[in-house]
Amino acid sequence: MARRKQIGTFFAALLAFCLWIGGHYSPSSAVEYIPGQANRIKDLSQLNISEYGCPEKELLPTHPLAPPQPISKLKPIPVGVSIHINELPSISDTHNNFQLDGLLTSTWCDPRIISDLPENEDKLVLFNSAAEDWMGSHWVPQLEFTNRVSEAFYQTQTITLHRSGAVERKARFEEGLGSEFRLEKFPFDQQLLHLYVQSFSWDKTVLKLVELGDVVSLSKNSKLPEWKIKNLGYVIRNHDDPEQGSNEFSRLSATITISRRSGHFIYKIFLPLGILTFTSIFFLAIPLEAFADRLAFISGLLFTTLAYQIIITSSVPRVPYLTLGDTYTIFLFVFMVSEVFIAYYISQTIAKEGAERVPTLERIMEIFLPATFLASQGLFAWIALS
Repeated sequence: MARRKQIGTFFAALLAFCLWIGGHYSPSSAVEYIPGQANRIKDLSQLNISEYGCPEKELLPTHPLAPPQPISKLKPIPVGVSIHINELPSISDTHNNFQLDGLLTSTWCDPRIISDLPENEDKLVLFNSAAEDWMGSHWVPQLEFTNRVSEAFYQTQTITLHRSGAVERKARFEEGLGSEFRLEKFPFDQQLLHLYVQSFSWDKTVLKLVELGDVVSLSKNSKLPEWKIKNLGYVIRNHDDPEQGSNEFSRLSATITISRRSGHFIYKIFLPLGILTFTSIFFLAIPLEAFADRLAFISGLLFTTLAYQIIITSSVPRVPYLTLGDTYTIFLFVFMVSEVFIAYYISQTIAKEGAERVPTLERIMEIFLPATFLASQGLFAWIALS
């Protein structure tokens, strides 16, 4: 009767722990807040003109490929930059990269382009090949993502020329960008996706990136099935690029903070493995004399756990170090293997000293094993939440 009460207590404790985990990692609701979903109110080119003005054409070099800096007083050209992220098609934590689909907008002022506009027209928009041809014969900031890991694909781009001298380039792009992932706390990890934008050719003496409107923003449809977007951040500052010699470049450094949705791993991996491991404790309910049955019971659960682990191997990242999830599964295996040695020790004690000491040893194990298991679950949960 006492043993039945203990077994009931064990199951009640396990159920309470599962409910506690479920409460902390419940599936996300239908309405989810995503930061950075702001819309630009004004045109970037007009913001640039109003904020920083435009030099007079007579003060600039005559050649259209020369930077539009006054010859008498060279100052960095203010170039407004904006990145609007449409979606993140894929994130590879094992390959340290992610795909980015978005819109890169840059704007600057060059009054020399006014002569390119037709008479009586305040604005001229050039698309794709026409925009490429225009950029080949005029000065442009030549902005690019410096942490690119694959060839960029530009779906479409436009150049808009304004009578005020403002120039605005918009490019719809798909980029593969590199970003280091630290997976020690997988699957309860939080990562930073880095975006670095700077000029390919012009250093800080020629070009200065400036903030206009929403520098980094997210589309309302940019939701990820396996990740939750937590925050956006950016900073514009000078950067010493070793690939460009000793020159410093004005660079936009943006970060997207994401946290992994761990519910899938809890409910489909860790919870089943934990239940199998906890069930193995009930080898103590098998009669003392039936050592073979005890060993078969533990071994069956051990091999079941091993087979389950092999099946779900493709769901975990392949990294050369132990993650929190790896540590948890290793603990479960060690726990079950230790039960084999405990069962063997009890059988040897019966063979050598008789059954007098065994009831006391059994009662100790009936308390020690569940207490150790539940304490370890609490420890792993605390580490995951911290």
